[in-house]
Amino acid sequence: MRIPLTSVLILSAGFATATLADDKAMDHGKMMDHSKMDHGAMKHGEAMPGKTEASGVAVINSVDADKGMINLTHEPMPDLGWPTMTMDLPVTKRVDLGSVKAGDKVDFKVKLGRDKQYRVTDMEAAK
Repeated sequence: MRIPLTSVLILSAGFATATLADDKAMDHGKMMDHSKMDHGAMKHGEAMPGKTEASGVAVINSVDADKGMINLTHEPMPDLGWPTMTMDLPVTKRVDLGSVKAGDKVDFKVKLGRDKQYRVTDMEAAK
């Protein structure tokens, strides 16, 4: 069976366009928004065996004091094997959410709880 050259060119152009669209959607130079991901389902304990605490630097995107939750974009956290990402994290009662607002750059610490959920245990203005 012979396929005309124009059909091959049209199909090839279609595949190339789809591939370029996928590449553009997954532009690794841009940060992915992980705020809608269920990070509680991540296998935190398996990322870096033995690591239950880590420190990081982040920019606060939003604060929900009523729910004890912050949304932040953090730099890579090698101790946990986490790349740069945007995520929601609960905070412990020791963290004063009244002292931070959207746009603040902070140093923070997280700790893995018995329920396998990381929580922010300490947060202060970045140095």
